[in-house]
Amino acid sequence: MLIFSGGDIVLSLLADNVQVYKVRVDFKGVERLVGSIFLGKVKKLAKGMDGVFVDVGLKRDAYLPLKDGKSYKVGDKVIVQLAREGEEYRGAKLTDKVKLVGKYLVYFPEGKDIKCSLKLKEEDKNTLSLIVGEVLKDEGVIIRSTAARASPEEIKEEVERLKSLWHDIQKKARLAKKPKMLLEAPPNYIKLIQEHWHELEQIVCDSPELWNDAVSFLESFEPGLMGRTIYAKDPSAYTTLYNIHHVINRLMSKTVWLKSGGFIVIEETEAFVVIDVNSGDPTGSCHEENALKTNLEAAKEIARQIILRDLGGIILVDFIDMKKSENKKLVVDKLMEALGEEACHVKVYGFTKLGILEMVRKKTSKSVPRMLSEPCPFCSGKGYIKSASILGFEIGKDPRMRRYKNIKLELNPKRKEDVEKVLRKMGFTNLTFETSEDTGMDVYNISNA
Repeated sequence: MLIFSGGDIVLSLLADNVQVYKVRVDFKGVERLVGSIFLGKVKKLAKGMDGVFVDVGLKRDAYLPLKDGKSYKVGDKVIVQLAREGEEYRGAKLTDKVKLVGKYLVYFPEGKDIKCSLKLKEEDKNTLSLIVGEVLKDEGVIIRSTAARASPEEIKEEVERLKSLWHDIQKKARLAKKPKMLLEAPPNYIKLIQEHWHELEQIVCDSPELWNDAVSFLESFEPGLMGRTIYAKDPSAYTTLYNIHHVINRLMSKTVWLKSGGFIVIEETEAFVVIDVNSGDPTGSCHEENALKTNLEAAKEIARQIILRDLGGIILVDFIDMKKSENKKLVVDKLMEALGEEACHVKVYGFTKLGILEMVRKKTSKSVPRMLSEPCPFCSGKGYIKSASILGFEIGKDPRMRRYKNIKLELNPKRKEDVEKVLRKMGFTNLTFETSEDTGMDVYNISNA
């Protein structure tokens, strides 16, 4: 795992060998909302929507859908968790089914069921359910696959710790006089450690602050990883090995090429994500067997891109047309297989009459590419370019920035001011700039001044 800091961005990357398969973003100084727990006050009923609007102390009231026969009155106080960020034209979405994530369990204080990870063996599911059931009273849990490597005592201790945390949250809520945040969610780099700790061989941080955060968290969470968490003052070896420049560019690109010569195009809109699969054949003709072969390859890559980019909401995939229903099933099965554990957050509705595969993935925030982009100033917001934050980050992590004593940076003039601010935040002062309108908005060149 790599945790890189630059300007106002922290970029966390998970890699298998040298291929990065998951990227997440944190913004320094920005309150973390998704997953945070709040004391809210019901402000009004959402007629016809089966929900209520709740003041949780944010600029705009958030929406709480009502489920399982629950009802609230205006003025009621309620402990809620933020499930999805607000957007330009609507507020955030809440849930009153609060969850607390542990090393072996996900604890639901208002839940009722004991559920198990699909990756657990049946024998382990039964044993672990009995262990957890001994210490639960009208509460729910999801037993993670990592619980298989824990002792009964460790599992029971975690349940008690999560119960204690919930009691602390309830106490804060009772003492609060107005809507407020009761528990802030951890940053994404800590969430990744929580989710993948059992898979991590090493954690590399390029700032002492990030290293300290990671080690402080691991001290109580998984001490065995502390010795494998390192601070790399000069991360050039890692940015080169994992080709961070290439990772960022691929992440921001709409087009992803397949080994067969085909490609997929990913388009994000306000309403949904559209993914188009192309064979790469200029004639546009494709026999059933060839269509299946390309679609199977595309399904695997689409799953990878969904996880890498954190694509969510409604996702529509236009695969190459196939006539046989059994071939369509093979493609869906390949997609779900490639999603791995993430498949539990994806619901596939099948192919429409027009041959479009419909699916939904739980959405909590903007995708990674949208977080790292801004509207293009030349096309009235119809296209996107890299944000100044990620462009500055990318430049700052380029090994050439440490190779030269004095640096000449070539940029588009519209990028100079904002990128310079980011680079100076990263500690670069030995900069001279050469600007040209002919230089692309996402293009730069570094040389020795």
